[in-house]
Amino acid sequence: MLTMGEALATNALRYRDKTALVFDEDRLTYGQFNDRVNQAANLLLALGLSKGDHVAILLPNSLEYAELYFACARMGAVAVPINLRLAPAEMAYVLAHSDSRLLVGYGPLLQAAFAAGMKPGGSLEKVLTVEPGPDGVPFYTTLRDQQPATDPEIPVLEEDPWVLVYTSGTTGKPKGALRSHRSNLMIALLMATDLGITPDDTGLAILPMFHVNSLWLVSLSLALGTTIALYHHKVFHPVHVIEEINRYHATYSMFVPTLLTFLADAAEKGLVDPEQLRVIITSSAPLQTTLRDRILTGFPRAVLADIYGATELGAVTAIHHHPGGVIGSIGMPSLAQSVHILDDEGNVVEQGEVGELHCAGPTLMTAYYKDPEATAKAFKGAYLGVGDLAYQDKQGYLFLVDRKTDMIITSGENVYPTEVEDVLTRHPSVGMAAVVGLADTRRGEEVVAVVSPREGQEISVEALQELCNANLADYKRPRRILVWPELPIGATGKVLRREVRTRVAESAD
Repeated sequence: MLTMGEALATNALRYRDKTALVFDEDRLTYGQFNDRVNQAANLLLALGLSKGDHVAILLPNSLEYAELYFACARMGAVAVPINLRLAPAEMAYVLAHSDSRLLVGYGPLLQAAFAAGMKPGGSLEKVLTVEPGPDGVPFYTTLRDQQPATDPEIPVLEEDPWVLVYTSGTTGKPKGALRSHRSNLMIALLMATDLGITPDDTGLAILPMFHVNSLWLVSLSLALGTTIALYHHKVFHPVHVIEEINRYHATYSMFVPTLLTFLADAAEKGLVDPEQLRVIITSSAPLQTTLRDRILTGFPRAVLADIYGATELGAVTAIHHHPGGVIGSIGMPSLAQSVHILDDEGNVVEQGEVGELHCAGPTLMTAYYKDPEATAKAFKGAYLGVGDLAYQDKQGYLFLVDRKTDMIITSGENVYPTEVEDVLTRHPSVGMAAVVGLADTRRGEEVVAVVSPREGQEISVEALQELCNANLADYKRPRRILVWPELPIGATGKVLRREVRTRVAESAD
């Protein structure tokens, strides 16, 4: 049976005394981790949760995060990871929409969220804390340690849901992608096959564990029987990444291009062993030629693989880079995956023509949670699209033209202009707003907002910045807010974002 709980149980038998997880000075063998997972699963049951219930997780990277993912898998609950960078109002929306009955959170984050008015209510019945938090909130680890380490033996099927991951939608409201055990385990197995990762490898999960990239990397590692170290610093710093690669002797990890820049710098300065990293995975943004060649030169032993996917799709295509090879492509479909490029009527376009990329295979989400209309719109039969425009060349290589039209990717995070514009136009002085992404060497893209005033009003940039700080995650907040007398309007009455982007870029030059 292709379930995450059974994958872990199998490795607890095969590799009982082998290190499974490392977090700073703490280590758990597969046997110890499996016991912890059983205790956590039994705690969920003792709290009154049942198979199919939703458990929200608001934690930084930690052993507790990993065990909660797998505890949900073990007893059939659905894990709902919450982005730590969301504003309290955004967190409250995800908690309410997901129908989460339990929230396990990091004490200081809960303290801040409670102070901003986010409290239990609706479906949310219980809150537990890791680290001291709001008064009266019980400690998760104390309750977990009181539970037996025996398997609760809840029947879980491979098609049962395991995670509900929220990804922003073009309408500005997050959508929850419901993913099964089978789809997540297939991502792990197909990626491992494509990349050549084996149980002898040691991985480093750098990105936050609420991010699907880290979820997939940790799942891959624990399903295969490798050792995986979790980035343990609360604040990201490239120096710490290099330190942890060296400290844990990592042979594989997943990056975004921004992080690869730091890795290339470290290799050129002799700060990391060029023979150590064997598999370097990148995703979430295009890889430029110069950076590709720096990595290939700095790590001559490594496989440098660019993975295309999405929260809803899983890992769909891959390209293994080599000097002088194709650049700008997302590669070709991975094993067991099928890709079609369709026009607006759902017909396959001619080779070289641009259309919307749709994928079919064993790694797709099941549905958007509580949104049958969005689900029906995204699926064309067995093929699922997320709005990415692409074309295929004569050699079969796929190229993205526009990632989710007008979407901005900053430091590997997706930002949808509509969501930011909605916040800006809440201010009574703002008549119109347009949010665009401009190329940025550090972040990939920079979020820039252009606003025009309502008649008779004057706009305070400082007031808009305060509004964004209160309502948007930090990566979504505009780095610059420009005030124009008016914005360019098209024939349909809509703001022409592309023209705004061009004018802002020209003024920057």
